[in-house]
Amino acid sequence: MKTNWHFYVYLAFFLALGLVFQGLRFVLPMLPPVELFLVGTLVNMVLVLAVAVTQRGAAAVIGLVLPLTAFFQGHLAVFPMVPVIGLGNMLFAWLAGRFLSHRLVWGIPVLKMGVLYGGALLVARLAALPPKAAAMLGFMMGWPQLVTGLAGILLARLLVARLQFKKI
Repeated sequence: MKTNWHFYVYLAFFLALGLVFQGLRFVLPMLPPVELFLVGTLVNMVLVLAVAVTQRGAAAVIGLVLPLTAFFQGHLAVFPMVPVIGLGNMLFAWLAGRFLSHRLVWGIPVLKMGVLYGGALLVARLAALPPKAAAMLGFMMGWPQLVTGLAGILLARLLVARLQFKKI
């Protein structure tokens, strides 16, 4: 199967857009909760846009790369959370691609939150994190993930309809 060069351009574009949104933490002084909700929403939006325009596998790759870069940027303090967040992002992107035009898409953030929260609890236990750090990690991977996932889907659906992206 011959891959269209547009696919790679869009893949690079959405990866770069996700990295730019993660980099907002460096240029906009925000309180941690605002940062969590704003950046999380925008990253989830990018994952849904990527899957709407390219393919589920391409969006899953973006979902794997973004937590790794967040770790290297210093925004993710515990390295074992990188694969947990990558798995949550892959699941989110994969299912969003499958159910984007169906109302089941609104349940996907619940699954992502479950993966991230369960993974955070496991990492906190295995890494023997201090109780305050474990509680903060659990909070960050809990209900805020549900909110940012829902908001990301909503924004992406609005943009897809407004910009009339064509699937490659």
